[in-house]
Amino acid sequence: MFALTATIVLLRIFCRTLYGRNNQHGGLGLDDFITIGCLLVYLATCILITIGSHYGLGKHYDDVPDEHLEMALKYNVIISSVLIWAFSLPKFAIIAILKRILEYGLKTTILFWGLALTSQACILATSVWWFVQCRPVEYGWNKVTIQGECSDVSILANLGYLSSAYSAFLDIFFALYPIPFIMRLNMPLRKRVAISVALSLSVLACVVSIYKLAIFGQVFAILATDPTYPVPYLDILGLAEGFVLLTAASLPTLGPIYRTARGKLSTAYGSQKDSANQLQSGSNNLSRSTNNSKWDKLRGHRLEDPAPSTGTRPSLDDIPLVERGEANHRRDQSNDIHKTVEISISSEALEQEPQRTKRAV
Repeated sequence: MFALTATIVLLRIFCRTLYGRNNQHGGLGLDDFITIGCLLVYLATCILITIGSHYGLGKHYDDVPDEHLEMALKYNVIISSVLIWAFSLPKFAIIAILKRILEYGLKTTILFWGLALTSQACILATSVWWFVQCRPVEYGWNKVTIQGECSDVSILANLGYLSSAYSAFLDIFFALYPIPFIMRLNMPLRKRVAISVALSLSVLACVVSIYKLAIFGQVFAILATDPTYPVPYLDILGLAEGFVLLTAASLPTLGPIYRTARGKLSTAYGSQKDSANQLQSGSNNLSRSTNNSKWDKLRGHRLEDPAPSTGTRPSLDDIPLVERGEANHRRDQSNDIHKTVEISISSEALEQEPQRTKRAV
């Protein structure tokens, strides 16, 4: 989850640094530095959760080795007091990006920052209470060698309910309130809709908060008897809420990267399509040329055939005593030029010959 969050934030910084230098609000702004700070808190929380899991957080209290029990309880307190900042501070990133987009006035600024600061006051009270609920503080994770007492867990539960409910309200407020103002901006409709949808993703953070509220009663009931088991599950939900908020605050800034990538893909696809069309056209022309060439050869062969049908050869047709097979055989054996001799017998000559014979007699 952190890797995906870090990737989105780094793309945001890259986009602002590369594409925003020549714009009216070019370069990095307050919203970017707030987002970077939230990412560092997110990273610290992930590191603490990893260390705490190594010492046994997430296991039942009786299953944690005795040598790791004290460290597990200590990291439980530290993680719980730090985690709530991971999903509360990103609200300032949302406010800052809205300021950059909408350029809202003084009254709206007071409203937004007032809501966010009161939310942070609840978060601060909960974070501090995780440490001071036991006296001395060390008694919260070392009840074996240190004598002390802890306040009733219901106080912590009530603080958790208050801070989570307020956080859920702000998530949905910052998701829906700016939409009418964004839709009035002087920019293409598609861009206005995209920004509104991206910022509206914080509604998902509200859903996560509501789910946490639904399981709080069960979690704190288990926490009283099994303090190492339920808290990591709340940690995962808190990280998920922070991830959604940082994503919602960063997506509206990634427009230039999206347009650049879309342009390159369109160019590549168009070039590939043109190449395919040219290749197909060339293939069709080649096929057409080949067919014409074959027809020309065939037509030329018919016109230049040295051996036409025997019906046009009078030397063969007028001499019935000469067989076609023999004549054809002789013609096939030689490629020389054949001379056609026409032999005709006149009937007058045949009639005069008997008359001469009679006179002689």
